[in-house]
Amino acid sequence: MRTKPGHCARKRRFASEAAANDMAAIAQVTLRPYRCGLCRQWHLTSRTKGMKLPPFELARRKAAARDR
Repeated sequence: MRTKPGHCARKRRFASEAAANDMAAIAQVTLRPYRCGLCRQWHLTSRTKGMKLPPFELARRKAAARDR
């Protein structure tokens, strides 16, 4: 899926994947970073279906399952 110019302009940009992951880790919802084909920087998306989740999200889900 390609990022549309209007979406790219409205989204926050991160210089590195690590910076995007840091922000995604503290978010209240599940987010994952992706590299934008337009600006070549990193954005966050909530679309995770069929995508590889970041390690912090896998750990969060594992801990939640353990607490049940």
